[in-house]
Parts: sequence; C-alpha cells; structure tokens
Amino acid sequence: MLFTASFLRFRRPLVAFSALLALSACESESTPSAPDVIIDPSINQIATSAPINTTSSDTLVYFSFTANAPVAMTAPWDIALRRYEVRLNSAATAGTTNRGVTAYSIGNNKALANDQILALTVESTRAAFDSVRTSAIPTDSLFKSESLVANSTGYLNLAGIPTANATAYWKVKSTTGHAIARVSTITLSATNSLGAITIESRVQTGATLGAVRSLPITLATTPVHVSLVQNAVVTPNGCNWDLQINPITFAMITNAACMVGTYPGGSAPTFANQTVASDAPQYATYISTLAVPIPNSISDVQAPFRYNLQGSNRLHPAFNTYLIKVDARVYKLQLINYYSAAGASGYPTLRYARIR
Repeated sequence: MLFTASFLRFRRPLVAFSALLALSACESESTPSAPDVIIDPSINQIATSAPINTTSSDTLVYFSFTANAPVAMTAPWDIALRRYEVRLNSAATAGTTNRGVTAYSIGNNKALANDQILALTVESTRAAFDSVRTSAIPTDSLFKSESLVANSTGYLNLAGIPTANATAYWKVKSTTGHAIARVSTITLSATNSLGAITIESRVQTGATLGAVRSLPITLATTPVHVSLVQNAVVTPNGCNWDLQINPITFAMITNAACMVGTYPGGSAPTFANQTVASDAPQYATYISTLAVPIPNSISDVQAPFRYNLQGSNRLHPAFNTYLIKVDARVYKLQLINYYSAAGASGYPTLRYARIR
C-alpha cells in the first residue's frame, strides 16, 4: 500500500466550515468585564478591547495594541483577526511591507480537559494572566512568524483512503499571469497509484477571474505537466508548464525554475466566489499551506477557542496565552470571548498587556 508515513505527515485536522456558520447567537459563554480602554498600555498594565466585529469570512480586521482598537490596513497594525483566526503582521499576511511580527504560544491551558475549560471565566483567569511577566519570554528563536510551507499533497484528504479536497484551492502566479486552481476529483488505479485527476482553474484577465474550466487527466506511471493558461497537459519545455503531478508519489509541484508560485486560498471566499488571484501577499514556489504560531484550528488545544463542548455549536475561550513580539516590545494576549453583548458570534474580545 502506498499511503505510508509520507502521507501521514501531511494529515491535518478537518473542521467543516458549515459548522462555524451554525454557531448560535445566544448569551455569551463568558461575559467580560467593562473594557479597560487604555491607549498604549504601560508595562504590565492590562488592556481589554471592546468586542471586535470580525464576522466577515473573507476580510481581515487589523488591530493595533498601541491604539487598543481596529485600524486601517495601511496603519501600523500588529495582528489581524477574521472569525476565530489570529494573524500577524508578517510577510505571509502583509507582504513586503510587513513589520515582522512574531508570536509564541505559552500553551498554558493545552492540557486542560473540556470540563475544566468550561469552568474558566474572565475573572478567574485574570490573576494567572497578570502573573505572566518577562520571565515567561523565551529566547528569540522560539518566536515564530507566519510562513508558507510546502505541502505537495495539500489537494488531498488523507484521513483514510485519499480523496480530493475540493474545498482547498490556491492562488497561482503562473508563467504567464495569475489564476486559481484546485483538484476537484481523483481516481485511484488498481495498484493504488493516482489513476486520474481533474484540475479546475479560473484564469485572471485584467482584474477579473474567468469562468471555471475543467481539465480531466488520465495518468499512467510518469509525471504529467499542466499549463493553466492553456488548460491542457503539455510536453514540458522550459516555462510552458505550471504544475506537475506525479501519479506514483501523488506529489504536485510547481515550475519553480520559472517562479510559478502559490498561496492557499483559505476557507472563504470559496473557489467559485473568489474574485482575484493577483493579490496574494506572497507566492511560494511550491504548493503551499499557511503555518501559524497561533493555531487557527478550533480543534487544536493551543488555539484561542474550543468548539461545541456542550453540544451547542458554540466557541468557548480556552484562555491560552500568546506572546506577540513587535520590534523590541513583547505583549501577552488572550482572546477572552467570541460573542457580542447581544450574543452574536464573530465578535472576539482581546485581553493583553505589554510585558517588555
């Protein structure tokens, strides 16, 4: 059987996006105290934001610790928020104008059982949060930026027999322009190699992505090369191809020698609803996935929230603490609520303090 450790290392926890849309809008799980409205907090002075409207699934909201408020994308921002995600002002989010913000997860509550997480409150966790001081700051090498990392089988679901992960797509800087692409179907051969694959793409003309085009490909034992612009399998000749698929290893690679690059499209907007492919902050010369120091999976025990602990389709703050390094400054950060005062989801509240 082909699917040995080489596949296992690419497994990722899968959370249906539809489940997030089902988060009920009722009373908050933990009601934060009145915001500590502090501009540019002094050392060890805890600040609490107002609930931040991050309800859009495809638009980041930019937050400044010194302003204790959302700011414009063009302002000096520190972190960006979208639903339950926390992003950094890094090259993978802000492109070449980034501020090089990095983060470190203390993981203080990662070992707690779900019932222990449910027992935590904003008030009961404040003292522990306040006790995090400069002694908790690790060596600089442990602070990590967001980054794009290679995942040549990112187009597959690998929990069991491989299937196509049609929800995953990439913005592609091709040899002649920009496009988005995904794998919509795969078929295994009798020997458990890749027997057939269907690649769907939308090529950008000007500022507009075109209609969906489908390219069914039958594979044998040798790699095939695909031109997204031509929507065809081609005989490789320099820069005339964008993607290569190996039917034996299942690996998909880019024409790195010709600077073909990708950026993961994310869960929203969907492949069908995406409007542009040329706006990615960077393009990695491989099939890429986003590695983040603050987990954006609601099933990760080091993430800001845990999900559905009471069977009510709600997010519960885990009160995990993260250290955010902005130049020489270091902030500690928690997300202490996910709901507005009216109970609407997608309104996280931040608690933070500068410790250096």
